Amino acid sequence: MNQILITKDEKGVQVNLMKPVVKFFAIVAIIFSIILIGEGIFNLYGSLRKNNSYIKPTLSAEKYGSDIEVSINSEVGINKVMYSWNNGEQIEYKGEGKKIIKFETAIPAGNNKLKITVLDVEGNKTKFEEIPVAFTEADDTIKPKISIENAKGKLAVTATDETEIDYLTYQWEGEEATKVSPNEDDKTTIKQEIEVQKGTKKLTIVAADKTGNTETVTKKIVGSNGPEIKATVSDGKFVVKVTDEYKITKIVYTLNDKEVTVENIPENAKEYEFDIPLEDVEVNYLKINAYENGIMTEYKCKKTK
Repeated sequence: MNQILITKDEKGVQVNLMKPVVKFFAIVAIIFSIILIGEGIFNLYGSLRKNNSYIKPTLSAEKYGSDIEVSINSEVGINKVMYSWNNGEQIEYKGEGKKIIKFETAIPAGNNKLKITVLDVEGNKTKFEEIPVAFTEADDTIKPKISIENAKGKLAVTATDETEIDYLTYQWEGEEATKVSPNEDDKTTIKQEIEVQKGTKKLTIVAADKTGNTETVTKKIVGSNGPEIKATVSDGKFVVKVTDEYKITKIVYTLNDKEVTVENIPENAKEYEFDIPLEDVEVNYLKINAYENGIMTEYKCKKTK
């Protein structure tokens, strides 16, 4: 049974003590509610202030032929980047907390709109919408071509482009890259001789044209002079002998206008000899290309009746 405490004052009048107790707890409850409401308002204000004042990331995009490279810089680590072309399928790129993110994406044909959303590790979301990117058949999408040939202990590197080449770089494994610019007389070609280093090292060559198309070739180079070729004429045929310090990997010859790849070269062969019958013409022209992996030696000769 609930009990109500009743007593008497000095004059014998009954007094109900519940009223001051109830008033006390009511006042405490009001004060506590005011504190909670105040904290809630403060937290909401702090959250809004944080979302409105954070430093937004910056975005730059550069077009390279049929691709576009997007670069995002943020003062806060990036959680992920979502992008889509023309409101199509959204593609997600993980930021892993990095402050600088770069990625490439192929440009669809025609006029396009690129939408990018950046979400940082603190939950801030930044949207970059309606970025115009056009790609037509007139855009240059052809990459430069790189060829490497052996030139008596050196590598003769040639980079060519159908429009205008921008630069060529070559870099030996563990060393700084060397940059080469085109000659003013021919801006579609860069030729560079590279000293071959002793031992086995990786060589990386990069060529870029003026519109940003790049081609990269990486080869393991064995420090040697490359294959050696000798050819003599005997009994109506060329007698060809190819030798190499390490191994012969391929031989291709052209007799007059006919190109032939030599078959059945033994694996790891350091010496190989073969015959090429002469044709019944006034002059037989012979060109031989012998390879030691990426190093090529070229040999030319002719036999007149």
